[in-house]
Amino acid sequence: MRHGYLSVLLLLVAIYPAEAGRYDDPSFLTEHLVSGGVAKDGIPALTNPTFVAPSEVNYVQENDVVMGIVINGEPRAYPHNIGWWNEIINDRAGDQSVVVSLCPLTGTGQVFNATDSDGSQIEFGVSGLLINSNLVMYDRRDDETLYPQMIYTAINGPQVGDRLELMPVVETTWALWQRMYPSTTVVKATTGWEYYNSRPAYNENQYTFYPYGDYRTSHRFLLFPPTTNGGAFDHRFETKDLVLGLCRNDQTKAYPFALMPDGAVINDLVGSDPVVVLFDYASHTALAYFNQLDDRPLSFYGVESAGPLPVEFMDAETGSRWNMLGEAIAGPLAGRRLAQVPAYNAMWFAWTAYWPDTEVWQPGEGILSQEDIEQIEQTATAVEALDAAPTGFALRQNFPNPFNAQTLIQYELPAAGSVRLSVFNAAGQRVRLLVEEHQAAGLYLQPWDGRDDVGQPVASGAYLYRLEASAAGFVQARGMVLVR
Repeated sequence: MRHGYLSVLLLLVAIYPAEAGRYDDPSFLTEHLVSGGVAKDGIPALTNPTFVAPSEVNYVQENDVVMGIVINGEPRAYPHNIGWWNEIINDRAGDQSVVVSLCPLTGTGQVFNATDSDGSQIEFGVSGLLINSNLVMYDRRDDETLYPQMIYTAINGPQVGDRLELMPVVETTWALWQRMYPSTTVVKATTGWEYYNSRPAYNENQYTFYPYGDYRTSHRFLLFPPTTNGGAFDHRFETKDLVLGLCRNDQTKAYPFALMPDGAVINDLVGSDPVVVLFDYASHTALAYFNQLDDRPLSFYGVESAGPLPVEFMDAETGSRWNMLGEAIAGPLAGRRLAQVPAYNAMWFAWTAYWPDTEVWQPGEGILSQEDIEQIEQTATAVEALDAAPTGFALRQNFPNPFNAQTLIQYELPAAGSVRLSVFNAAGQRVRLLVEEHQAAGLYLQPWDGRDDVGQPVASGAYLYRLEASAAGFVQARGMVLVR
């Protein structure tokens, strides 16, 4: 990472279902289809319902959970109350179409792009089938192709392997969503039933009742136990505990609500993408953002909120203040916005059924200490003041150190030349080649994610990192400590 490009590694994931190609050919999942006890379309999906002002609905209360998106510039709320009974909402605003889905049995609320290549709206229905207790949608275009919601990949027919595009969503309380977007509208109950012709719509009062009893809170109550992982359960957390699930390239990671502190601002690296994860305990809102602006990574830490939203944070590089919508609200970057990472909440049993090799965030991981913040600020100041090339070679102490999975190595080059930066274990064996290339003069910041050359996490312990500029005869090494 070159002169002026600073970061401490951040935690988050963009969601693309590919854990070492686990679902590149998902046709094997057809063997795990089970009936959910209702026929196809027995649970009626809504299509293009009416949206109204918050004052016009009575079925959703302040603490009820909604899925919020901005579609074609319009903030819209899709309450879980609707999802309990309808599970799918096909929606359209202008030239943009989406399918909003909620599976009550796995706690997964996901939004997908539903604009076809010709601009038309793609519609989905409820198949009545489940895999690992999870909703299986069917494509109304051919009335046949099945998409398990959590991997949003076709598992049968000529489209097998095709993936829907997962879109960002804010899953939060109705009260907080209205504070985020005061101009929001919300689904009007009893609308969107035209697909079913003469079938009568549910009355609004029905949407005030959760139809599954104590299912959400009883960890022993499972209607359809998972099967894709041999029926095994991961007992690190309770069955129905919620996690924010992120997938990127060959890595999946879960952020358990039970572990994240209130106001958490977590810096991480998932699937080679630096991210930041935010958490508000009161509203049980977890959000993830890519942490880069103009290819410049930023390092974030939490601060006390001074605004209407409960989580605010600052970047150490510029001192700009941000809110939980990823908006810079003060400082040099005011007016800029981070891109939200497509991700979704899930019950723990369901997440691990589909992603058994998932990594799990651990307390303290990616949360910057005051020492980390000061060092980043000092480095940022030095970089801004660096108008000329460094006067000599230098290899600085990594930070943070000791570290948990992520650290940053700084070095300086007074002249252009071939450079090699390597990491060695205590036995002197090289575990990772970080840099081997010709580089221009300047200051560099190189991340290491605690993995070896084949992408496997290395064990806790002492390591050396060594910088070599052979043409100049420069070699220097320093020690660092990885604590998992």
